[in-house]
Amino acid sequence: MIRCVLLLLALSACARGLTPPDLAAGPADRTIFLVERGWHSDVALRAEALEAALPGFAAIFPGARYLAVGFGERAYVTAPYLGVISEARALFPSPGALLVTGLSTDPQAAFPEWRVTALRVTEAGEANLARHLAGEFGRDTAGRPALIDRGPYPGSLFYAATTPYSGVYTCNTWTAEALAAAGLPIRAEGVLFSGQVRERAAEAGAGP
Repeated sequence: MIRCVLLLLALSACARGLTPPDLAAGPADRTIFLVERGWHSDVALRAEALEAALPGFAAIFPGARYLAVGFGERAYVTAPYLGVISEARALFPSPGALLVTGLSTDPQAAFPEWRVTALRVTEAGEANLARHLAGEFGRDTAGRPALIDRGPYPGSLFYAATTPYSGVYTCNTWTAEALAAAGLPIRAEGVLFSGQVRERAAEAGAGP
């Protein structure tokens, strides 16, 4: 097991990076959120922002003020019962899934049991994050986000992701890339764990 972890850490340098455009111009008057669910992480933003980039979600998540979006290995996150085989399969490249959760309040109030970090970005950064997330959704034959299943939380749904999951490209690598798309000076390379995302956000001075 230790050898596997060391191998993943070494290979993670090959994880794709994202170089965002200069989105720092203007006041950082918009707030996005990093949600840590133990080893997993999500990014959350205003529902209006994602609706602008992905029309139709307002009807799918009526009354939602914020939408939390997280990434994972499709078979692993949607399976009702998990075993060693499922966990091992998630180490290799395989189809990904996006979990979208509609929130009627801000993420800090919605997830009191989890660590939630508020991050300030510009209006352009929020819009670019929304466009980045919109591009992460796989599409059905009608061009709509491809729905997979209901999610584990009230008001949550699983969608197909365009990005494959692997042991060197985890949910937390994905989250770091999303934060970089919002204009935060965060590098995704080498990120495997949720704490690394928080540490890099803190180093970037991205707090409120």
